[in-house]
Amino acid sequence: MGGENRPLLRGELMKNVIKTAVLAALLAVSAQASAKTAIFDLNFIATNNYGTTANSVGTVTVTDLADLSAGDGVRVTVSLSNLSQFASGNTGAVWISSYEMNFAGTELLGSDNVRHVAGLNTSNIEWEENGCVGYGTNCATSTPVGGWGGDASDPAFGQEINFATSTFTNGQFSTIDYLNGGIAAYTGFSVDQLLANAVQHNSDADAPDAYFWIRIRGNTAANGGGMASNGYWGNSIVNGSNTGLNYRLNVLATSATVVPEAETFAMMMAGLGLIGGIVRRRKSA
Repeated sequence: MGGENRPLLRGELMKNVIKTAVLAALLAVSAQASAKTAIFDLNFIATNNYGTTANSVGTVTVTDLADLSAGDGVRVTVSLSNLSQFASGNTGAVWISSYEMNFAGTELLGSDNVRHVAGLNTSNIEWEENGCVGYGTNCATSTPVGGWGGDASDPAFGQEINFATSTFTNGQFSTIDYLNGGIAAYTGFSVDQLLANAVQHNSDADAPDAYFWIRIRGNTAANGGGMASNGYWGNSIVNGSNTGLNYRLNVLATSATVVPEAETFAMMMAGLGLIGGIVRRRKSA
């Protein structure tokens, strides 16, 4: 009788071993995994009063410098594509004047916290921008009033990275390192910190959180310019009493694809290999 139950007991034991191995592998990955690279899709139009997706106009890739053996901080690459979807068809370029992101507490940072790597270089950085973008560009006159970064108690877009007029056009890219340390002894540049500081819309509960914001512009001549002035994108020529808000569309990145660090992949593969070995052993028994 006892002998008849031995195969059954062995089978149950193997099941438990496999379950334990799977759980251990998952727990190990969960405990050790760290978001080392995150890719953001620039495809949510804030300014057209629809608050909806467009065809992607590009991506932002953020990588921890430690993964690149390039120091301490993050590398940010902004790549543009398909800006022509916003074009009027008239002569003139469509370009972005800046992008904004949100790392906490950067107001004391300076030139020792930034390093140009490749592509276009910034013309200047505003380390304490605290920007707000709404459905009508101007947060004070948007419907509903407010926007992403419109609540004083909520993280706003802290940094504005600017580029020279008409230079950051379709097909261009910019790669810049943001460095921890420096005179301010800053420690907040990491992928994990960026993901933890998503910017919320303060008056629209259904609006997605945002991680990046780009400002798309055309020529400022009302009779020509590259930027479409009406239609589906909304009126980009008259977007508020402040002329700096005119001739502009705002596109957000509202989702992130996270790529775990290499060690996490290795650990996961080792766990799967262990499980496969147990299964093979069980079949041969």
